[in-house]
Amino acid sequence: MEDRPRKLNIEVTSRCNLNCDMCMRKVLMEDSGDMSLETYKALLPVFPELESVNVIGIGEPLMNENILEMIKLGKKHLPANGTFSITTNATLINQKMAKDLVASGIDDIVISMDGATPATFNDIRKQASYDDVLRNIGFLNKAKKTADSKTPRLGFEFVAMRKNVAELPQLVDLAAKHGISFIIVTNLLPHTEEMTKQVLYDYNSDKAIELFNEAVAEARRRNLNMAFENLDVENYASALFGVPPLKDKLRNPKPLRKWDERLQKKYQFLDDIVAKAREQNVVLNLKNLMARDGTDPEQIAAIFAETSARAKKQGISLELPPLIPKSQRECGFMKSRIAFISWDGYVRPCNNLYHSYICYVNNRKKSITSVSFGNVLKQSFNETWNSREYRSFRRNVDKFDFAPCGDCPHAEGCFALLSPVFRKDCYEYTQPCGDCPWARGILKCM
Repeated sequence: MEDRPRKLNIEVTSRCNLNCDMCMRKVLMEDSGDMSLETYKALLPVFPELESVNVIGIGEPLMNENILEMIKLGKKHLPANGTFSITTNATLINQKMAKDLVASGIDDIVISMDGATPATFNDIRKQASYDDVLRNIGFLNKAKKTADSKTPRLGFEFVAMRKNVAELPQLVDLAAKHGISFIIVTNLLPHTEEMTKQVLYDYNSDKAIELFNEAVAEARRRNLNMAFENLDVENYASALFGVPPLKDKLRNPKPLRKWDERLQKKYQFLDDIVAKAREQNVVLNLKNLMARDGTDPEQIAAIFAETSARAKKQGISLELPPLIPKSQRECGFMKSRIAFISWDGYVRPCNNLYHSYICYVNNRKKSITSVSFGNVLKQSFNETWNSREYRSFRRNVDKFDFAPCGDCPHAEGCFALLSPVFRKDCYEYTQPCGDCPWARGILKCM
């Protein structure tokens, strides 16, 4: 793989004028601020070799007083076919700002739109107004028409959750009415325990579900009842299943619960399931798999299908996230050779390690510590990119041989995942990538 930077995501501010339900800023463990023009200009030497620059982060970019100059400088230094985009809540766009944005030459403006009705939008995006945002989109369309410009292309970004997913088909109609040419839908990464109730996706991987469904069908053929008490499943799974290379040390020949003749056939059958999974290098969280009924993904999939049909009819480009994580993991950030620059000039590898914050993965509370390989005010971006540490990080992530934390039955009590600062996984890797929801495909790589 060619190891040169191809994309930059730049956070020009971590401040915001809203207080949205799902925002990381609620649990951010860092100071906030704006990127200085000096810091931004330090990035410009790498722009000529890039494919795209996206101004995006945990703040509202239009709050940076230098944003228009940043866009113009970016467009000036990018190659002719390079694209410059910005993600905004659109609340600060007035007639003058709309005119200036069109004149800046920006290619794409992505507008956060997490509801297709005023009630839902205003409930999620606190301190924003549905009507005001649509009015401001109108300012952009009017400015484009006045300037006889096809750019910027306008898009919606939608964070799908239980309280808004039913409005997705309606969002397509709203987009068509307001000159929106593309819609990007991503799943929710909860940052509070309350928001875990809004998650739409399954926690078990596609291959784990496939193997377990096969087992359920076989159990029916054998007239075995696969229903277990939670305690039985949890104890037996812990005794039965460790994570390679520790699995032989962790495995106990008998379940922790006193052996019960009534359960013997079930436990032997679970042995068979696990053995088959091991042959395919798949980890099964039996407790989670037995708890799922599959009805939610089916209902959401129907909404997604209706949304896709409407988008096709309206000629709107649509990106939808999967509802079941992939067992075959990879890092889209490393694959696309993207780097993230935080507002204070630090070079970060990905969305997951962009900031220090709290989140919930598979209903487990996690503390994330940001990772940096340098600061553009102290050394050039290319020096940082080509440093031994950053190159080693990319090589390891490209291989993606990290522990399969997402499906692991021991994850809830794992010292590595529960530690305030990640040290290493049970495969001895110091990168905290084995539990990354982006690598499992359920979160979009923006």
